[in-house]
Amino acid sequence: MSSEDKEAQEDELLALASIYDEDEFKRAESVQGGETRICLELPQDFKIFVRGSSTESLQSSGFEYSVCFLPPLVLNFELPPDYPSTSPPVFTLSGKWLSQAQLSALCKHLDNVWKENRGCVVLFAWMQFLKEETLNYLNISSPYELKMCPQGKGQSWTPGGPLEAGKDCG
Repeated sequence: MSSEDKEAQEDELLALASIYDEDEFKRAESVQGGETRICLELPQDFKIFVRGSSTESLQSSGFEYSVCFLPPLVLNFELPPDYPSTSPPVFTLSGKWLSQAQLSALCKHLDNVWKENRGCVVLFAWMQFLKEETLNYLNISSPYELKMCPQGKGQSWTPGGPLEAGKDCG
């Protein structure tokens, strides 16, 4: 690890910790990395449409709800020794209400942001993109359809539409 990389990493992590509160950004204790929970900025009167699964009697109907927030996107990252001079952060991105295809598209965009800014720190840019531009980037508008699927004993919410195989990010 060059001293320039080490200093850039330390400066970036300190800056993120000063910008975001502890609910949004947590620095890892054992490695150079951390986790950020990104709450999207939803438009006013954003609605979700929840359709029942095909096994339910309500299969042809659903419910529309106005929501103020959605579950956060979670970005876990680790900084390799040669970040930012050579290598990008290693990361995973998850979101309970997004499909694997949508998560994959976001991961590809984060990879492209790194390529465009190679040699510079990118975590803040990634976090701002996810917070402010995810809905537009994925063409998500109100009402956004979620499909309710039974899993085990409980219920979980997954986006409607076909799911593709997952993609490792970073």
